[in-house]
Amino acid sequence: MRSIQFLGLLTSIVSFLCLFWALAPLSPDSSASAEGAIGLFLMFFVAPLFGFSALLLIPSSIALFNAKLRANTYFYGKFWYGVWGINSLISIGYVFVILYIGYIYLTLKVSN
Repeated sequence: MRSIQFLGLLTSIVSFLCLFWALAPLSPDSSASAEGAIGLFLMFFVAPLFGFSALLLIPSSIALFNAKLRANTYFYGKFWYGVWGINSLISIGYVFVILYIGYIYLTLKVSN
C-alpha cells in the first residue's frame, strides 16, 4: 500500500510538472501549430498520467481508512500519514473533476 500511495503521489507530481512545462511557453502570439502540438502532448501524455494517478490514489486512499489494513501494510508514521493526507486531497480533487465533467456531459446531452 505504501508503494501504491507513493507511486500515485509521484505520478501526480510528474503530471503537474509536465502540465506546467507544456503550458508555460504559450502566449497569445503562439502559432496554431505550436498550440496544437501542446494539445496533443496534453492529450496523449499528461491526461493519461492524471488518469493513472487517479486510478492509484482514489481506491487506495479510501482503503486506508481501515485501521487493520494500515497496520498490516505498515502504513504508520508522520511521513506516511502526510503522504496519505496529500493523496487524499488530490483524490478529492480528482473526484470533483470527474463529477464536474459528468455534470457538463449530462447538461449538454440533455440540452441538445
